[in-house]
Amino acid sequence: MRLPPEVVAARESMLVSPTPADLRRADELRGQRWNTNFQVASVALSELQTGGLERYRAEPIDRPRYVTVDEADAFLDPRDPIIALSLGSDARAYPLRFLVWHEVVNDVVGGTPLLVTYDPRTNAVLVFERRLQGAAMRFRALDALYQGGRILWDTLTQSWWRQFTGEAIVGDYTGLQLQLRPSLLLSHQEFRRVFPNGEVLGPKSRPARDESSTYGATNYPGHERNSDPPPGFAGVADPRLPATARVLALELNGDAAAFDFGHLAGQRVANADVGDEPVAAFWSPGALSVLDMPQIADSRDVGMAAAHGRELDGRLLTFDFADDAFRDRETGSLWSLSGRAMSGSLAGAQLPPLVHDTPFWWAWAAHNPTTRLVTNPT
Repeated sequence: MRLPPEVVAARESMLVSPTPADLRRADELRGQRWNTNFQVASVALSELQTGGLERYRAEPIDRPRYVTVDEADAFLDPRDPIIALSLGSDARAYPLRFLVWHEVVNDVVGGTPLLVTYDPRTNAVLVFERRLQGAAMRFRALDALYQGGRILWDTLTQSWWRQFTGEAIVGDYTGLQLQLRPSLLLSHQEFRRVFPNGEVLGPKSRPARDESSTYGATNYPGHERNSDPPPGFAGVADPRLPATARVLALELNGDAAAFDFGHLAGQRVANADVGDEPVAAFWSPGALSVLDMPQIADSRDVGMAAAHGRELDGRLLTFDFADDAFRDRETGSLWSLSGRAMSGSLAGAQLPPLVHDTPFWWAWAAHNPTTRLVTNPT
């Protein structure tokens, strides 16, 4: 696979020289019919934890089928967590009760090929554009981990990619980065309130070889109750928070910041600056965990959080939470968790979306060791 000369030159400094152990591991993987170019990598193959690479059961959803929000009531609890994204006139919801089994959806939204991902080990929800070098790539999950997080692979070059960052770390595309798209982790009830005409991924999207008995169960019961990071993470957990504490995390202009769900739950809203950009962090109850009890409906409410820009049409807004609503001080308009003004003089306005995530603390801190932990925002 040929890459532009400038891309090849830019990645030279990040490539690692394989050790004898790496070369032996590469030979083993080629014996499993992998056509990946293992001579090109930014990490040592010995740093990857690999399992039964040919037998991983997380089949991607390649032909998503959608139903209306009303039809989704038949199979979703109002508190079911969903990945929500909006492009143009298209609003889509991807229930985690499906993604906890499949981890990857290859979709097209608003004419843009998108990769919707969820890693139950890190609780990372990330959406990327999957058009690269002029081709719409197809991805699926790999039974391999790096720093405790899932690795994906593309079926065009069989390069290996980090789900947590969207960066290729092994293969011809090593050094390339998928472009992140803003998304939200909401409850089904919140999605239908803000996007009444939105579409919801339905259970008929399941691949032919899917063997999960029910989408109401989780294949990671009790995962979030572990006091330590999962096996496969060789680092030292940052002690500032419990390993599986949820955080609202984002990086702007080189500044990584994380808002602790525990503090946000008490304050409900935070006005802060990240990378010199004004940011509003909202938190609301009403979303279940898919990593708690064997049946998702029996799991605890872990809440949901979202980050938005606070500058709208040249005006800086400051937010409070009162009378069970997010309200800006400047106009008194009421806002949803998704950053849309629901009433008041700004009704219909949308706060600038920001790429953010709500992963477990151990994963965010491991990938961003200099992150700020925002526990006392203004």
